[in-house]
Amino acid sequence: MFHGQRFTGTLNDEQGVLYVLMTGKWKDTARFVKRVHSGPASDLQNFITYQAHIRNIKRQLIVKVGRDGQIDVYLNLKLPVDVVEYARDHLQDKDNVIRLNRQLSEIMTQDAEEIIRTLQKSGCDAFGIGRQLIAHHPTLWKSLEWNKEYPNVRFHPQITVNIVGNGILN
Repeated sequence: MFHGQRFTGTLNDEQGVLYVLMTGKWKDTARFVKRVHSGPASDLQNFITYQAHIRNIKRQLIVKVGRDGQIDVYLNLKLPVDVVEYARDHLQDKDNVIRLNRQLSEIMTQDAEEIIRTLQKSGCDAFGIGRQLIAHHPTLWKSLEWNKEYPNVRFHPQITVNIVGNGILN
């Protein structure tokens, strides 16, 4: 991550994949492994591996400025995914799939919030919010000290995971 010409921080590998999806610059595939059941981390039955359908991802970024000058950014990402590996199986059960969709959406949204906190802490405007303000709210932009205001921008990420396939699993 960069702030101006200065290197200010990094994301880990897992965060990097989600970050690329959030910026809208994805290429081929995005694979995730998440813990969906409590229990020891060494037990593979507590995890699910899934892969996003890159061509079908829907991303929406909306920047809103309130009357008081408060900047809110709404980042919505819809991820249709295929389950690659899930040790507990039972993906033919609709209730189980609905539960997994909800649980994975919550986990991914929390991960997105963590990425955004890291970006704001390092002063990295990777989503181009400043550029949108310059284009659509020039009078506000002229009155802002962007380096001081950027950490106060309120982000509202919402990642929606939808299991659409389960590969060779039943």
